[in-house]
Amino acid sequence: MENMAKYMKEKTEVKATSDTKESALAVYARDHKQNEIGWDIIPFIKNVSGLKVFAKGIMCAEDALLAIKNGADGIHVSNHGARQLDTTPATIDVLGEIVRAVKEVNPQVPIYFDGGVRRGADVLKALAIGADCVYVGRPILYGLATDGQAGVERVLEILNEELKEAMITTGCMNVAQAKGNKNLLLDKGEYLFKL
Repeated sequence: MENMAKYMKEKTEVKATSDTKESALAVYARDHKQNEIGWDIIPFIKNVSGLKVFAKGIMCAEDALLAIKNGADGIHVSNHGARQLDTTPATIDVLGEIVRAVKEVNPQVPIYFDGGVRRGADVLKALAIGADCVYVGRPILYGLATDGQAGVERVLEILNEELKEAMITTGCMNVAQAKGNKNLLLDKGEYLFKL
């Protein structure tokens, strides 16, 4: 929400016709998406469901803090595959600012992460920056499309093997040693290990 101001221009009413450059898919997304949802939806969902609520799609520290202030139980750093706005920053580039802001307010708030995870070393990077959980999207779908359940299992095996190799290379004996390990990071999110 705060983040939208950084990346969105003022919306104008345009209908998809043969005279416009807007696709029918863009018109459908614009006309059928609820864009007026506010932070007050978090306590409403918690109250109605009785479940914990994680705010997904968080891409800046300001939104993370607003989500927590409004009752979110956790933060999920995600740009939804950058499908809505292809110039959105990579999630790995914003993860550090979000982790610092959230952990300063409440170190117990979990931070989940997804976006661009293609190798085990990508998992290690996210853990070193401070993610509590790392999700994998497209590689799983590629494995599913290639060989069904066996393909998904093989993708997970490969990612696990790559993560182990990256951890051994950097001297991490377990995930706890990797998590938030600033020794793996140089300034500005660069990494001690080359991938």
